[in-house]
Amino acid sequence: MKKKITIKDIAKIANVSIGTVDRVIHKRGKVSEKALQKVNDALKELDYKPNPLARSLKNNIVYAISIFIPNPEKDSYWLPCKQGILEIIKEYEAFDLDISVNYYDPLKSGHFFQKGSELIDKSPDAFLFVPLFERESDVLLKKLSKKNILTATFNSLSRKHVDQHVGQDLYLSGRVGAKLISNFLQTSSKIGIVHIDEAFRNAIHMQQKEKGFRSFFKSYGFKHDICTKTINSDDIHNVLLNFIESNGINTFFVTNSKTYEVVRTLELLDKKGVVVGYDLLPENTKYLAEGKIQFLIHQAPRLQASLSLKSLVENLLFKKEFPKKQFLPIEIINSENLGSYH
Repeated sequence: MKKKITIKDIAKIANVSIGTVDRVIHKRGKVSEKALQKVNDALKELDYKPNPLARSLKNNIVYAISIFIPNPEKDSYWLPCKQGILEIIKEYEAFDLDISVNYYDPLKSGHFFQKGSELIDKSPDAFLFVPLFERESDVLLKKLSKKNILTATFNSLSRKHVDQHVGQDLYLSGRVGAKLISNFLQTSSKIGIVHIDEAFRNAIHMQQKEKGFRSFFKSYGFKHDICTKTINSDDIHNVLLNFIESNGINTFFVTNSKTYEVVRTLELLDKKGVVVGYDLLPENTKYLAEGKIQFLIHQAPRLQASLSLKSLVENLLFKKEFPKKQFLPIEIINSENLGSYH
């Protein structure tokens, strides 16, 4: 069993005082270049590895982390994110962390900006959020940068002034959606790209998916008609119904978790269609199992949230480095492999 190395052991080999070794290891106070070299040589000789747990407890610092995500009660897609966050909070509950989970209305950019500004004004050590609204997020990110607050985002596009981002390549995700749909196309197929319940011009994640989708058909020379419909209305089914009937749409790419709304509208019309969308909401998986949705692209929201928070926590506690960008695999789910996700 490997002997535990003490500061006394290091000081003896380096031929310096215990106080000098302590200052070098914990990077505090002044040490001469000669003493620093001696201690570093001794650390290398002994293959010394500091104990991050002991260090964090000794420092007696309480780190404040503010988390800012869409309200799961407004959109159930965000419930797995909340669950992933709570798992990490429980995992590190023995440490001196002050982690607050705060919510905003995913349909109200003004509420997002106001609440986000209030949280930033409290100057937490780290700020983890989903930048759902592009313009407002840019302003918040500038504030975070000015205050030198450690900043992380997930489930969106990587942006300026962000220290860490976890998510998927949204442009590539759109191309994957197009590839899946292309296998079902016939000469008469008319494709509808559907954005539901979000302000498209201010939602860069949906813009990137549409760009990727259209780029696939352009790069392979497909000539199918592609129409886009943005629906930000309480009357989703009537708007969708009019869009389908007036344009003869029979093939759909839905850019968020509201994929089931398209199927419900098709049922009202007593029509069948090809539908590809996102996320394992119960409504979506039901239609996937029934064959009314052909494919779902899984964005792993729970994993995105937990990975992002875990990286922040370990950076603050243990100074553990993390990648600036971490792209997760784009998972394709159909009726055959759906059972493996439960």
